[in-house]
Amino acid sequence: MRKLSFLLSAATLTLMLGACSNEEASKKDEKEEAAAETTESADESKEVRSALLNFQGEVTKVIRNTDANLTVEGQDPAEAAAAFEKDAKAVSVPEELTDYTEDIEAAIDSLSQYYVKKAELIKAGSEDMAEAEPFKEEYIDSMTKVFEEVELSPPAFKSVFQ
Repeated sequence: MRKLSFLLSAATLTLMLGACSNEEASKKDEKEEAAAETTESADESKEVRSALLNFQGEVTKVIRNTDANLTVEGQDPAEAAAAFEKDAKAVSVPEELTDYTEDIEAAIDSLSQYYVKKAELIKAGSEDMAEAEPFKEEYIDSMTKVFEEVELSPPAFKSVFQ
């Protein structure tokens, strides 16, 4: 009888130890998986931020070039505005920014409208660009939204424009 109770106690103890070690191993596996997912998510987030900064840098170059061309003596401002649209469309939205493509393209369209309106005003001899400003503000608002969604501080967009 003693032997039987001893064997039952030993078997029970063995089962309990086995169950505890499996539970700990599975918790450890879950923690490792969560850590791997967090690292992967952080890497993706860095890639998106980097792509957005690079894209904005390219667009800023096009903006500055267009602003300079709008005021060149003897050049038709409408040509400079048309060149902006062509040059801005040539800066493709990176693959990493697929989730934000619609907002980015809308922002670029607003900027194209800004330059078309600005060219019209310059051609008409006006120095007041107030009619064009709402289009620029739409661009700034749209791009600020994208920067905030990827958890980046938006650049000082107004300093980009002349």
